[in-house]
Amino acid sequence: MARRTTTSGRPTSGRPTSGHPTSGRLTSGRSARARRRPALYLGAATAGAVLAGVVVGTEPAAQAEAAPSETVSVARELGLSARSGPVDVTSELQPLQDLAATRSTRAAAETAAQQAQAAADQAVLDRQQAEAEAAAKAKAEAEAAAKAAAEAAAASAAAGSRATPAQAGAAAPAAAAPRAASAAAAGTVASIKNSAGSVAGVVQAAANAVVRNVPGADSITLGGTRPSAADPGGHPSGLALDYMVGSDAALGDAIVEYHIAHWDELGVDYIIWQQRMLSSPNGSWKAMADRGGATANHMDHPHVNYRG
Repeated sequence: MARRTTTSGRPTSGRPTSGHPTSGRLTSGRSARARRRPALYLGAATAGAVLAGVVVGTEPAAQAEAAPSETVSVARELGLSARSGPVDVTSELQPLQDLAATRSTRAAAETAAQQAQAAADQAVLDRQQAEAEAAAKAKAEAEAAAKAAAEAAAASAAAGSRATPAQAGAAAPAAAAPRAASAAAAGTVASIKNSAGSVAGVVQAAANAVVRNVPGADSITLGGTRPSAADPGGHPSGLALDYMVGSDAALGDAIVEYHIAHWDELGVDYIIWQQRMLSSPNGSWKAMADRGGATANHMDHPHVNYRG
């Protein structure tokens, strides 16, 4: 059968008329592949984008959402507020200022208490010193009066040697007066200043003996009980006496010597005098630590503790 041709003269069926039978099929295959390439590229790009979004896209978002809660938790543990904006320095520093003020107030109160205690201690020492000075003044006045009396007695005796028998008979009652005074002195009771009750009986008896037998001891202040003493077995319990001789060290020595000579009779436990301590009549004096002033170191008074 003869082949049909189109208007353009190309065969509509059968084999091609050219000398290369496969050139027509190659040309049409290339054209189809060229048309399909953009669609393949677009599909690959889309699939890659979807895969990247699934694998990577959700992780940063999750981390971004978790970060604020962790930050808030840390701030809460540190006691910090999670607010934003400028910080109020005054309100933030107020707790520190309150703490500093509290410490300052406490320190001031402690200082004031220490100063008050020091003032009270000094007042006691000043009072004792004033009493000692007053006792020394009274002693000096008594000595002056005694000297005047002795001079008057000597003058009277000189005059009596020249008196008539009648005058001698009149002088007899006057001579009996000193003997009566001595008899009265035998029953003398020493005056002791107490501020925490009475002293023990042994202490009162010892004071009476000292006042009777040590010249000048009856004109000084005797300090007995007081609640503020540091030794509970001494002044607070009524078993100690302070013989306030002031600057009259000779009188203090005489009082100490009398106690040593009558240690057992007076019931002496120990003696403190001029920053030294004696614990037995045949023992030796032991030096004591410096306590500060003359009264604290017993420079102006012998301190005697008696056995209860």
